[in-house]
Amino acid sequence: MSFRQHNKDLDVVWRKRSRPMLIAAGLPDYLVDDERRWNYVLLHGDDELESGWSPHAISRQQAEDMLSLLEAHYENEAGLDLFPALRKRISAGD
Repeated sequence: MSFRQHNKDLDVVWRKRSRPMLIAAGLPDYLVDDERRWNYVLLHGDDELESGWSPHAISRQQAEDMLSLLEAHYENEAGLDLFPALRKRISAGD
């Protein structure tokens, strides 16, 4: 039987290190800290069904900051709807 330790998962380590910056960029702590919810937001671009959070709730600057963090970490954004959702928020202006 095999298992994966969360402290060795590179994505979990990155999220823990980037937590203050992700929160400053407008992502609520409960989305950063919960792996299931983080993955949902990353894949679907929002958490409107559960918490009501979406990129429309943050400022343009926060969206730019969050997008920069994500682009620096994720090599391939295919299938990750948070990227285009943030770009749409940025292009909408304040």
